[in-house]
Amino acid sequence: MVEKVVIDAQVLFYFHYTYAKIPQLLKKLKKQVIDGQITAIIPTISISELLWKMRRSGKTSAVKEAIKRWEESENVIIDNFDLKTIKLMLENTESHELHDEIIAMTCVKHNTNIIYSKDKKFESIFNLTVRSWK
Repeated sequence: MVEKVVIDAQVLFYFHYTYAKIPQLLKKLKKQVIDGQITAIIPTISISELLWKMRRSGKTSAVKEAIKRWEESENVIIDNFDLKTIKLMLENTESHELHDEIIAMTCVKHNTNIIYSKDKKFESIFNLTVRSWK
């Protein structure tokens, strides 16, 4: 069975915005997604955060290209913020920030507890397994 993981906006920033050296963990993730070893679930809230940042730097065309690649990939799921996610939020008793809760509930919705992020609050608040590069 292919492992499912959720990706937060920080990962997308590394791949599409930051000019810093991409951490080895994220290089490995990208290769595993391309090779079909991992299914990456990208919440639309994460894409929205990337778009917001890219728009500020005049690079919205890169987001358009990325979305096209993700839509064509068998190993990427773009997950919408929908009523199912809101219902999961209603069952949740604790939160940190709205976008983080939406991302965490995306994990729950897709039956995975693995998230790629630097934010340790996903562990402490939402009891998820954070794969971090810091």
